[in-house]
Amino acid sequence: MSALSWVLTALGVWVLGWLSLRHWKKMAILDARLTGGDVALLQESNVEVEEVIRAPQGSQLHHQQMLVVVDKQQ
Repeated sequence: MSALSWVLTALGVWVLGWLSLRHWKKMAILDARLTGGDVALLQESNVEVEEVIRAPQGSQLHHQQMLVVVDKQQ
């Protein structure tokens, strides 16, 4: 193999390692924020809530809208 092949191989391995490490660090940070109950996660633009587990019965999930619905029972 030529030196160029070795350089390209080393560069490819380095890039894959860097991407893997970056992904692992982001997931570790996200897990820590979720464990800590960071409510700022809900305000970030890259977060989409797909399921609400702890909500009052009858609650609905509306994408891209902030709603507070109060049912006044008399």
